[in-house]
Amino acid sequence: MDHKLKYILKHDCVSFDIFDTLVKRYVSLPTDVFDIVELRYNSLHGTSNEKIRGFKELRINAELKARKKIIEEVSIDEIYNFIEFSPAINEELKNLELKTEYEVCIPNKSIVGLFNECLKNGKKVIITSDMYLPEDIIKDILSHCGITGYEKLYLSSSIKRTKRTGALFRYILDKENLKPCQLVHIGDTLKSDFIRPKIMGIHTTMITLTKSKVDNTSYLSLLNNVIDYMCQTKEDYFKYLGYRCLGPLLWGYIHWLIKNFQKEDLNKIYFFARDGLIMKKAFDIVNKDERLKSYYLEVSRRSLRVPILWNDPSFINLLTMLSPSKRISLKSIFDGVGLNIIDHIALVRKYGYDLNSYFYRNTILEENRLMLLYNELQNEIILNSKKEFVLMCEYMKQMHVEGRFAVVDIGWSGGMQRFLQKSLGIIGIENEILGYYTGVADYYKRNMNDGKLSLHGYLFDFYNNVNSVDKRSPFVGLYETLFLEQKGSVKNYIRDKNEWLVAERYDYEYQMNGELQEEYYIVEKIQSAALDFINDIEAIEFVKYIPFTPDVLFANLKAVGLSPSRKDLKMLAKFRFFDEGETFSLVSSKSFIYYVFNPQCLKNDLLSSKWKIGFLKCLLKIPFPYFKLYKILKNRN
Repeated sequence: MDHKLKYILKHDCVSFDIFDTLVKRYVSLPTDVFDIVELRYNSLHGTSNEKIRGFKELRINAELKARKKIIEEVSIDEIYNFIEFSPAINEELKNLELKTEYEVCIPNKSIVGLFNECLKNGKKVIITSDMYLPEDIIKDILSHCGITGYEKLYLSSSIKRTKRTGALFRYILDKENLKPCQLVHIGDTLKSDFIRPKIMGIHTTMITLTKSKVDNTSYLSLLNNVIDYMCQTKEDYFKYLGYRCLGPLLWGYIHWLIKNFQKEDLNKIYFFARDGLIMKKAFDIVNKDERLKSYYLEVSRRSLRVPILWNDPSFINLLTMLSPSKRISLKSIFDGVGLNIIDHIALVRKYGYDLNSYFYRNTILEENRLMLLYNELQNEIILNSKKEFVLMCEYMKQMHVEGRFAVVDIGWSGGMQRFLQKSLGIIGIENEILGYYTGVADYYKRNMNDGKLSLHGYLFDFYNNVNSVDKRSPFVGLYETLFLEQKGSVKNYIRDKNEWLVAERYDYEYQMNGELQEEYYIVEKIQSAALDFINDIEAIEFVKYIPFTPDVLFANLKAVGLSPSRKDLKMLAKFRFFDEGETFSLVSSKSFIYYVFNPQCLKNDLLSSKWKIGFLKCLLKIPFPYFKLYKILKNRN
């Protein structure tokens, strides 16, 4: 038996404090509740002249004034008598405070466990608290936290005696007919729960509640308090990653989407495959607006890009359609035009290349042999493109992709939106497409040649703000992996046995010889946990009023991407990433000594890495400002 429990059970009666003992709060400080009260009140009163400002300071000062007037304990009604709003406003604020206090309270599991052990061992258990809240609210909070079975609640606001003066303890000893040594009190406050009862001869046990770092300006500490309490799978690295990192980002993104759809009166929304599937699942959990109709559109860069190449098959145009990487492989060029490089190996060798050939974007147009090779492919590119164009357009008609609608995807430069807009325009389907993405990168202009696009970014948005900061570029591969659907990418469109157009998919990257690989189960865990977070946080009423910023909701994922721990690197570094027909590990660095003698390999491997911060940390293995190093290297390249 635990020595603390053994000591407690020696006494006839056990007294527990409530706040920061049996019960804790999601908020870091009790007065943070007043911030939430102001937010809730103002959300109910839309016009600026009805809103209040500085309620927290008013509420704190009112309590100080009330305590100066009243010797022992004050009630919440007495506190609100010192707030100089109208009686009606004060009553509304008071009720919001009571409601918020109820919602932010959660059981302190370790102490509730001790409480239940005392009951299990037949001890008389009472609850003793200095608190201005009414007794009925306190009882509701205790019940809400699963704290039942106690014999008596001794509350200072009801009895008008406090622990801090000792009067409440004397009252308890008298009412319970106890000698001081027969009572043990458990609490967290030095004066009220330890020194005062100790002076009176009452035995005590002090507890220390671990509190998170206070960050009231951004609400990050509140977010992580909620996560730490709600998450039931912390022992599983990948589930915790999904719950703590992907979940908040996805939740904030979906609320941002809904707000924008309502603002723009957009009722038809298409989520792009593959990253859009997890987004649509989250949207279906959060959305309560029946006017917003969402659909899953099975598309990919390849399935939308190849069908319009016939309209402009030039190599310069193709470059605007490929990934913006500084290093471009020959494989990715073939993949970009919808052809299999293996089927053209003789042509590749004819011009002195092989399957591993690559080029640098800034000099690729000077590669004369490559231009000749591409010219030989053009007729085949055009024929294949026209064939795919017919089927792709029929699929879009089948899915009623027309008129004014939104498209949703992970983002970067709006390429898929451009391809779709171009295709609909060619076949005469009127359209107004508004694109919504987790981020819009600074290279979006390459997609503006075929007409203006309407782009909107959540985390960063260079289209609407030139001073944006691309927050995911140092770990783009890790970021994109978290959103991946558990099916292969869309190749093109074919007719099924009923002549219905369906997406033909490539084999799933994480399935080999019919067997699902470890990455499949990892992504599944991460995404499932992210959706668990969304379900959990949607059930917490007061959270709806907290103005979480995108940066706050991205902070936990950003910390992993920019400052990975050894465990993060161990668990994630070898994760395979697929892009434009090529396969990479998120981090695949060789030894430091190897790169000393092969500096060109260092450059190539770093450029190929989809988690460059992870690459640098795996390489150097020392504490270092890796993000600063990354920015220096990026600017030099």
